[in-house]
Amino acid sequence: MINAEALPNRRVERWRWSDVRSAVGALPPVAPAPKSVVPATGRFVALDPAEIVIQDGRVAFWPEKTRTGRPAVFSKKASEAGPRRNAEGSPLAVMAVDGLADDWFPIVESRNDSGVAFVRHIGATGRYSRQSRIGVSVRPGEKLTLIEIFEGAHAGFTNTLSECFVAPGGDLMRIVLQPAAPEATIICTGEVFLGDGAQFRQFVLAEGGKLARTETDVWAGAKSRVRLDGVYLAAKARHADLTSQVMLGAEGAEVRQLVRGVARKGGRGVFQGRFKVERAAQKTDAQMEHNALLLEEGAEVFAKPELEIYADDVQCAHGNTAGQLDEAAVFYLRQRGLPEIEARAMITRAFLIEAV
Repeated sequence: MINAEALPNRRVERWRWSDVRSAVGALPPVAPAPKSVVPATGRFVALDPAEIVIQDGRVAFWPEKTRTGRPAVFSKKASEAGPRRNAEGSPLAVMAVDGLADDWFPIVESRNDSGVAFVRHIGATGRYSRQSRIGVSVRPGEKLTLIEIFEGAHAGFTNTLSECFVAPGGDLMRIVLQPAAPEATIICTGEVFLGDGAQFRQFVLAEGGKLARTETDVWAGAKSRVRLDGVYLAAKARHADLTSQVMLGAEGAEVRQLVRGVARKGGRGVFQGRFKVERAAQKTDAQMEHNALLLEEGAEVFAKPELEIYADDVQCAHGNTAGQLDEAAVFYLRQRGLPEIEARAMITRAFLIEAV
């Protein structure tokens, strides 16, 4: 049973800038089972993905038969799945497991070198709670691309958990697209476990909501490769939070992270990145960078990059900047005939594009 008391608030250090309890208030009732399924979309048709629809917290559609070139999708009873691998993780991940409306969830498994899975999290009704969970498995030496997108009004509280297991030599690319949802509180948690020599790449595009947070925890194996990139766009009355942790417990891993964000008046952007390098993780090479633009007075950006290092033969660094648009560059473009709004937009796009 879940309740609002389980939601983290600003007194919890990791959630100090994203007070979920205040944003949600009284926890809304669980969304009812959908009466009709949202039709399939034509997005990413060129990739021929295996499409999964999670509508109002329930799996409404999934391909029961595996086609050549696509990953396999099958069901797993939640009661038989066993405890979560990361038992001490985010309280919202725990809530996603305990609060499932149905006693099963989908598992996506790689089947070839370039399969694509497309997961649609759809909020088709009003102010309700929606909890969902998916599993992802990449077999040794295989590749999988996972695309997750949030659709619909999503009023109320949406909470998702993606548990990803990448076997030695496997390669997982995860893309998370979170369009603007001004009335919604959305928590998207990803937990990624990498075998030796595995690779994980992720890109997040977050436009925020009443409160929107994409949280990623990665456990890296020996000689694994991790790339965590993201862009957040915090317009007025929108809150966009990109939080991540990379736990390094074996030698020779490489980590790169680049996050760029912009905020307008009344918008709030949050970045929290943490690399924890255990004593056994010698020869780790890890770099983290976060850069933000405050486009107007009254915009807010909070950043907390962290390095926690217990090994001595490592290369680790982090950087963090926040500032305003270069007015000299704006003036330069205006002198060449561009209206001011277009000049500012061009500079902002150029700032963000590196992370894309």
